[in-house]
Amino acid sequence: MSEQARAAQLSIIERLRDQGLLDFEVASGSVQEIAELNILGANRLAMRRAVEGLAARAEGWELPLVAADGPLFESESGVRIIVDGRPLKPFPYKHTGIVKGDGKSLAIAMASIIAKVSRDRVLLELAKQYPEYGFDQHKGYGTAVHRAALHAHGATPIHRALFLRKVLDIKQSKHASNEVKLV
Repeated sequence: MSEQARAAQLSIIERLRDQGLLDFEVASGSVQEIAELNILGANRLAMRRAVEGLAARAEGWELPLVAADGPLFESESGVRIIVDGRPLKPFPYKHTGIVKGDGKSLAIAMASIIAKVSRDRVLLELAKQYPEYGFDQHKGYGTAVHRAALHAHGATPIHRALFLRKVLDIKQSKHASNEVKLV
């Protein structure tokens, strides 16, 4: 789906939210959380933040805990959590993983659009803060242009150390904080 098509679909999704027909929550993990928890752990943390953010706004929601199986532990509100891909383990709420879910579930497809557009918007803001890195073009992926910018300008505080190690021998720039350590 093109960037323009995603933006158009997000407008429809946001209109449905404004009409009270659906809701969504965008959450993320920080560079520090990714470093401490790894990318999967930070993803679980972001997913938990999103689920709990939705639950805090919803009336009558009771999140389905994983604590045990059986009717005593099922959510009475009918809340069902589905995720794209395999189930998140560990995760405090009962959920179903659907591999390639964005092609099988409208809810997951909408969530994928929301996530991608939200991420792109963050990177457009980062492009204003760090124009020499081209975040508006490569959207943070390890393209040749991104690697060249890192070699030319060094790392910023938003660059993850593992990503930088993969890019090889990147010097620190004037933008980098003490939290960004390169090997």
